[in-house]
Amino acid sequence: MTHHNERRLRKTFATLVLLVACGMILMTLWGGTAAATAALLVLAVIKCRLVALDFMGLAQAPAGLRFGLLAWPAILALLALAKLAMGVTLSA
Repeated sequence: MTHHNERRLRKTFATLVLLVACGMILMTLWGGTAAATAALLVLAVIKCRLVALDFMGLAQAPAGLRFGLLAWPAILALLALAKLAMGVTLSA
């Protein structure tokens, strides 16, 4: 591991810790509201991207592999948002 890569990994790790802290604060302040859940899903997709590209070292991987690894959490988050939207709509 070169010095440059180590510095990049440290920055990525600090970003991940910050995103986790933001999620914890978000849940503490706004609990289980629909907006907080949607924001947590967005944070989760961002964290998946950081882990897949930086920690797993897939930034230089073939485009199809990168697309698949990043599309999977995005699709799951969109499905969760659709379920959330249906629940909010039906309960109103």
